Amino acid sequence: MSEKSENKLIHLIDMAARGNIFAATQLGEGYFKGTFGKVNYEKALKWCQYAAKKGDDRAAELIAEIEKKIKEN
Repeated sequence: MSEKSENKLIHLIDMAARGNIFAATQLGEGYFKGTFGKVNYEKALKWCQYAAKKGDDRAAELIAEIEKKIKEN
């Protein structure tokens, strides 16, 4: 992971931990797509579930995609 990607990851984690739902969704999507290194469905699901519980529709859509990929593997 590049330094720029690592800094973005740290920033998103900080923002999500402070309750920023958009950042949590971005984290979930990033872990799902491998933006932050290797794909990590467990972390993707964790962050998307957090955001979906707060009402984020995109996070709810991602949960369905993540669960589908988990079943495929």
